[in-house]
Amino acid sequence: MIRQLAIALTLIGTGVAWAQAPAESNRGRMVVRQPRTLEILNQRLPEVQIVEQPFEQVVEWLSELTRMSIVVRWQTLEDAGIDRDASVSIKARNLRFSQVLWLLMNQVGGSDIQLAYRASGTLLVLSTEEDLGKEMITKVYDVSDLLLSIPRAARTQAFDVTQGLGQGGQGGGGGGGGGQGMFQQNQQNQQNQNEDVQNQDNLQIETLMEIIRDTVEPDSWRENGGQGSVTAFRRLLIVHNTILVHQRLGGYVTTDEDVIVGS
Repeated sequence: MIRQLAIALTLIGTGVAWAQAPAESNRGRMVVRQPRTLEILNQRLPEVQIVEQPFEQVVEWLSELTRMSIVVRWQTLEDAGIDRDASVSIKARNLRFSQVLWLLMNQVGGSDIQLAYRASGTLLVLSTEEDLGKEMITKVYDVSDLLLSIPRAARTQAFDVTQGLGQGGQGGGGGGGGGQGMFQQNQQNQQNQNEDVQNQDNLQIETLMEIIRDTVEPDSWRENGGQGSVTAFRRLLIVHNTILVHQRLGGYVTTDEDVIVGS
C-alpha cells in the first residue's frame, strides 16, 4: 500500500539509518545501541518529494521509513476540522525528520489549528497542541546550582582551653560549672550556621518558585487557577504540570524524554 504511493524519496550518499544508531565495536563484537528519541528526530533526509498525497498515507509512509510508531489521534484532529484525507505536498532537501514533521503539521493545521507531537523512545503521538497540552506529568529538578551558598562565618572568639575543664567553679574544684563546654559551644555554632543556610535556601527557593509561576505559563499553576503545582524538598523542585511547561523549564530535551513541538 505504502509502496504504491506516488512519493519520490531520494537518499543521497550512504543512506540514512533510522531505526538505530551506528553500531559500535565492543571487544570484537558488534553492539548496536538502542534507538533514542533525539537520534531519530535529528536524522536527516537528503531529499524528500511528496506530491498531493493523503495526510494519513504520508504519516504511514513516515512511520515505515523511520520505523517509529506514529500514533495519530484522528478523532481529536477530525473534531478540530482536519481530515485524514487532506492533501499534502512537501519538497525538501537535507532536513531533519523533526523538520519534515513540522512542515507536515504546519501544512495540515494551517494558521487556525496548532498541531503538536509528543515523542518518547520510538513512539510518537500526533495531535493538537491543545490536546497534548492537557497531559500532566511530574518531574523533579535539582536547583542546587541556582542557589547562592552562604560563606562560613569567621570565628569571632578565640579558643579557650579552660572551657569545659572545671575551671569556672569556686576554689578551683572540679564541680560542674554553669557555662557551656567547648564542644557544646562548637555544636551550637554549627547548628546555628546550618539553620542560617537552610533559611537562606528556603527563601531563595520560594523566590524561584514564584518566578516560575509568574513567567512560565502563568495560567497553568494552581495559584493562578490552573492545575499545575510546584513544591520544594530541600534543594529539589517537584513540578506537576503539562509537557509544554516541563520543556520550557528544562530547555532542550534530552534523550528519551518527552518532546512536544507545536506547528
